[in-house]
Amino acid sequence: MVELVAERGYNAVSVAQLAKCARVSKRDFYKLFAGKEECFLATYDLVVNRSLRDLLVVTEGGGDWREQLRLGFLAFAGQIAESPDAARLALVEVFAAGAVAVERMQRTNQLFETLMGGALAEGSTSLPRLLVKGIVAGCGRLARLRLLSGRPQDLARDGDQLVEWVLSLCDDDAVHLRGLSGAGVPPRSAAAEAPLGEVPPGDERALILAATARLARREGYATLTVPRLRAAAGVSRRSFDTHFAGVADCFLTTLGMLSRRTLSTAEPSFLTADTWAGGVHRMITDLSRRLALDPVFADLAFLEVFSPDPEVIRWRSEMIVKLATMLRREAPAERRPTMFAAEASVGAMWGVIHHFVAAGRAMHLPTAAPVLSYIALAPVLGGSTAVNAIVAEAGGGIETSSRRRLPRAVPG
Repeated sequence: MVELVAERGYNAVSVAQLAKCARVSKRDFYKLFAGKEECFLATYDLVVNRSLRDLLVVTEGGGDWREQLRLGFLAFAGQIAESPDAARLALVEVFAAGAVAVERMQRTNQLFETLMGGALAEGSTSLPRLLVKGIVAGCGRLARLRLLSGRPQDLARDGDQLVEWVLSLCDDDAVHLRGLSGAGVPPRSAAAEAPLGEVPPGDERALILAATARLARREGYATLTVPRLRAAAGVSRRSFDTHFAGVADCFLTTLGMLSRRTLSTAEPSFLTADTWAGGVHRMITDLSRRLALDPVFADLAFLEVFSPDPEVIRWRSEMIVKLATMLRREAPAERRPTMFAAEASVGAMWGVIHHFVAAGRAMHLPTAAPVLSYIALAPVLGGSTAVNAIVAEAGGGIETSSRRRLPRAVPG
């Protein structure tokens, strides 16, 4: 399974190919597994259990919690580089294997979060659970980026950077993020009913995109076909073919349009603040509110089970790179993070948003804005200064270990 999935992708693998590659009969295969999905899940469990076992061996020696984390994350990076085919199965192809596989991956992530929380407790460091979730998600999505780009060895080479990024978020002052709220839960808008806004009469391309968004969210990406999209949009086959090369092209265009609209409306918030840190927090808070108001885009972009197509998975990874480039470009020149750290931070933020969307709580995303902002700011400014900047924007004041206060960006 590992070999064939790496070579062809899960969707192209058949039971006959599995039996032939393993040099067993199909009859013997079916004595062990009901089908290829069950075989994939068993393989996934084997890969994950081996990874966990190796990580526990590395970290069980005790000692300083920072050293435990360092050894654990270096071991994780080494596993990706040494066994890229197995890593690809567990981190990339798992989405193609369906909802059951994705659910199992989420349980695996929770286990890694528990292990990390235990390591932090050894050092009396109490991070918000949402932040721990983000750190684990950031590492996983960073590994996925490297696998999709064909450069899994880079993660091992940059293992020290990964550890540095993780430790930059492990600041005791992060405890002050608990109870902070980026904004109240906004009322739902008409975005749920009209994800692309009002479609001008006769604009067949816009009609197709709107139909794609509605159908994908309501029934899932796997149900999309050209005839169904044409029928929902009320256009001819010739018209569809004029605008799109197929279902994947149409869906990716829909995602692109929705993402540009959301980012373009949130980005001006950055310019209303007097400091870079204040601007980042304002923009993230605004973005969280807009995602809460736009459940269609939140589901399609952040809920992988809706669209497990390899091209869509790659689109998400490319979006992380684009957002990381933006974050890095706008950061103060003297404290600009490496591209590696920026990608890790955006991946972590993406993972937190995914958590809310997957739990059916996208409308509560504004409450996560302080943690999302901290993930973006701490690797650049340091944990204490990042917390001060976020609290200043909220109009409060706390005493952190940095003994430093940042003024509100806008008085009053």
